[in-house]
Amino acid sequence: MPAETGSTSVREAARRLVDLVLTEDDVYLDSLPDEVEGAVGTPLIEVARMLDEPDNDQEFRRGVRLLLEAGADAAPRMPDELRDLFEELRYAMRGVTVRRTGFVVERAGRRDVRPS
Repeated sequence: MPAETGSTSVREAARRLVDLVLTEDDVYLDSLPDEVEGAVGTPLIEVARMLDEPDNDQEFRRGVRLLLEAGADAAPRMPDELRDLFEELRYAMRGVTVRRTGFVVERAGRRDVRPS
């Protein structure tokens, strides 16, 4: 069981990111710009591995921080959906709840309407 408060939401956000990018056929990963794939590929694979090891939450959170750092420079070249999941993961690491409803993102009582 995760040891730190908020770890469940961090793991859920990380799982959504892993599920989007690391498909069995690698189609999504291969479709990313080379700079994005190169920046986030390896750290994301490590986070995916750690998702299956719930006993070491501290190592998992370090891996997520590394992933977020690696993705920061490549974020402007990420597809919107991927960038949004990185943002959701970043907020989860800070303990902020993010709930998506269509194109509306709610963060701790604040609503941002995203254009389609």
